Amino acid sequence: MDAPRADGAARLPLTDLTDAEVTAAVVACGGKPFQARQVLHWLWRHGVDDYAQMGNVPAQLRTALAERHPLRGATVAKADLADDGTEKLLLRLRDAETVECVVIPDGERTTLCVSTQVGCPVACIFCASGMAGVKRNLTAGEIVEQVLVARRRLGAARRLTNLVVMGMGEPLLNLDALLPALQRIHDADGIDMGARRITVSTSGYPRQMERFAAADPAYNLAVSLHAADDALRRELVPTSSAPVREIVEAAHRYFGRKGREVTYEVVLLEGRNDRPQDAVAMVEVLGALPCTVNLIPWNPVEELAAARGLRRPAKARVDAFADALRRGGLNVTVRRQRGADRSAACGQLRLRAAAAPPAG
Repeated sequence: MDAPRADGAARLPLTDLTDAEVTAAVVACGGKPFQARQVLHWLWRHGVDDYAQMGNVPAQLRTALAERHPLRGATVAKADLADDGTEKLLLRLRDAETVECVVIPDGERTTLCVSTQVGCPVACIFCASGMAGVKRNLTAGEIVEQVLVARRRLGAARRLTNLVVMGMGEPLLNLDALLPALQRIHDADGIDMGARRITVSTSGYPRQMERFAAADPAYNLAVSLHAADDALRRELVPTSSAPVREIVEAAHRYFGRKGREVTYEVVLLEGRNDRPQDAVAMVEVLGALPCTVNLIPWNPVEELAAARGLRRPAKARVDAFADALRRGGLNVTVRRQRGADRSAACGQLRLRAAAAPPAG
């Protein structure tokens, strides 16, 4: 994929090496270039988590590679399985930082939600992910490893069908890692997931959205809008600087370039952004555009609910808001709460783990 790094990428996990770097590592260990293709096939298509599982790779080469490069960098620190089958995983990275990913089974469909940063810089007032700010970007390998971990946990009984990049972090602020990670997930020689099954969610960064639109292939785009009024949106998303209409225009240009209808996500908070006037503003901004509005009743985070007076709206309020949008001509979906009995909100599992006293 890329040229090898000057430092030889010593001791990096194999998942964080480019194809050229894997080839260089194999040759440095006494192997042949064609054996690098075998190693890559075992790593990405088969998703092995141990060099010993690479059946057609010579044992001597496997041993030499293992001494230079661990196969992966992340381990599962904690897993929470909800009654509805949703499983939230807390992954510990090589530097002991942690991130979350979530496996969501739903009929024939199984979706994985992945993170792109340790923490989040966006600081939405209702989200646990950004409570401690952002520590660092994930590498491309750390993003893809979440797919490998989830796919292996599912096993042969259930296939991973969809990917959403809307876990911890702002994906478009880590495009340098996200784009190669998505390429690896999409490529036929990688994990081989179709672009139409991959959705990237952003809080709305017009310049980065333009760069994302310029990349191939055409993934689905979701914009976390939350409010159509600039003042209200700044209240909900304090770090947001771009006006709502500028964000929507950038998203519409994405649609024009890629032909993929954009989804606008709205986390509904009782009395804050679920009022009749909020629906009117949403229709005024989005009503003439080909799009879908996905309403997400807030998954409560105790620490935020108490400190900021936030509440999950009752079903009647959600239904009334959805009906108002539909009367305005918008296509509307309402997300069903998943994993409610197991730290449902993004960032909660990491938050709980950080607050827990050390074992022993």
